[in-house]
Amino acid sequence: MSGKRHVISKWLETDQYLIELIVENNDKNAAELLIGRYYKYVYKEIYIKTSDRELAMDLTQETFIAMLKGLKGFDIKKASFKTWLTRIAGNKVIDYRRSRQNHESLLTEVLINYDKPGEEDIEDNVINKAAKEEIMRKLNNEDENTRQIFVMRAEKGYSFNDIAQQMDMNPSTTKNKYYTVIKKLRKGLSDYE
Repeated sequence: MSGKRHVISKWLETDQYLIELIVENNDKNAAELLIGRYYKYVYKEIYIKTSDRELAMDLTQETFIAMLKGLKGFDIKKASFKTWLTRIAGNKVIDYRRSRQNHESLLTEVLINYDKPGEEDIEDNVINKAAKEEIMRKLNNEDENTRQIFVMRAEKGYSFNDIAQQMDMNPSTTKNKYYTVIKKLRKGLSDYE
């Protein structure tokens, strides 16, 4: 019974006390208690903004990693811990959206401008052609479904729901496949940015 009391008393400790234990002693139990206390709250906040369970889980993990790394800089005088943690979670969502938009816009620009001769200088045309060839080479290493999802989304502008319906798949599966291939392609295109 004394073990249970110890756990209960630990649970009742303040956020500030747990933060001090983590910062000063690298106390893993205190970290687990603090994360456990706010995990559902942070997940819900992120899920509301993303409407994607898997993405919300990933961003929740990233939020708590950032929280643990940034605890030394937390100042209770500037904001409550919950407010500070909510801000980190919001920033993770913003970072994800920026990253996703950058990935999509670069690939879309390359795909759209690939065959357009014109006002761009010759160097830009050569770079676009090389980038398009690199995209196609990388896509050829993917399975047929992934290639089809990429083409439908990036070249034809279909929504994930439309793609899922046409391919008889779950929308979150099509979204995951698309963003996984986007990450791979982005790595291959870093020389063309």
